[in-house]
Amino acid sequence: MILLFSLVLVGCRSMYSVVEFEVLEPATVQFPDHVKQLLFLNRAPLSIDIWSDQNQEGMDLRQLVLLDTLIINNLHRGVLEVLRNSPIERFHRPIWLSDRRVDTAFLDDRILTRREVQEVCDSMSGDAIICLEFYSVALDQHIDYYTDDLEIRNQYFEVSNRLKWNIYLPGHPKPFDTYSTVDTLFFPAITEGAFIPFAPGVDMLRELFYESGFKYGTYLVPVWNLANRVLYRGKDDTLKLAVKHTDEGDWESAFSIWNHLIGSADSTLVSKAYHNLAVYYELEDKLDTASMMLDLALEQDSLDQAIIYREELDVRLLNRMDIVKQVGGKR
Repeated sequence: MILLFSLVLVGCRSMYSVVEFEVLEPATVQFPDHVKQLLFLNRAPLSIDIWSDQNQEGMDLRQLVLLDTLIINNLHRGVLEVLRNSPIERFHRPIWLSDRRVDTAFLDDRILTRREVQEVCDSMSGDAIICLEFYSVALDQHIDYYTDDLEIRNQYFEVSNRLKWNIYLPGHPKPFDTYSTVDTLFFPAITEGAFIPFAPGVDMLRELFYESGFKYGTYLVPVWNLANRVLYRGKDDTLKLAVKHTDEGDWESAFSIWNHLIGSADSTLVSKAYHNLAVYYELEDKLDTASMMLDLALEQDSLDQAIIYREELDVRLLNRMDIVKQVGGKR
């Protein structure tokens, strides 16, 4: 199932016109059907060791706690942004918990036991625990100079992190899913000798961990992503007229033109008309009909754009059952 969200004309070329729209793509994680209430548990150790050696210099406990609060809040904010915009309504309101580990060795085998998972889920009426096991962070500065003097040519800041998440389900002796990631953002301060306004270090951390949380959210639930399709306009006046109708939002008039052109003796023109009809049906969320139109287009002429479209549409057809399962049949 592919859900059309919006349709916008984004550009034209002499041979093609491009339509852009949003489609729902499945999540990587396939939660069992019984999972309704998500619990997010922060177990990441609160220790100065999570910072790079350079960043540890001069950092006291108060600074460590303030930075940790900023990091965790923005990590959660990124995840929640995705969950609340997901069509899976039962995941819109997760419960946030904290039980920080006291070890500082970041041992991978320090996972929740089966008993611990059951106790937490029973006490909070949860069906799955999404656990932040640990994170580490580094903020570095890079400078290079002009060769003739000590004048700074380029200066930029690099902020990076490493995170590990586990998903636990009651009754399972091992994590249901494990996700590890390394994310990095760069912030220029001087480029070719010119100063560029840049964010303070705390804002760099805020942006990095929000992006990391957002990325993990897209791993958990289906998300809307942009897709684009090509419409043939070519040299034929009727194709140009049809695309003019789409520019004006009159897709039914364009459909009539393309439907008429499939009776032409020109096989290339017929192929283009079938291709455009496939786009029309895809935007109507009739993927099987779109696939059939595209097959007919390729039978007439193996146009490059049609071959590319075939690959893209095949992926969406394969994703359809995952979307139905994850969303629960809701449109």
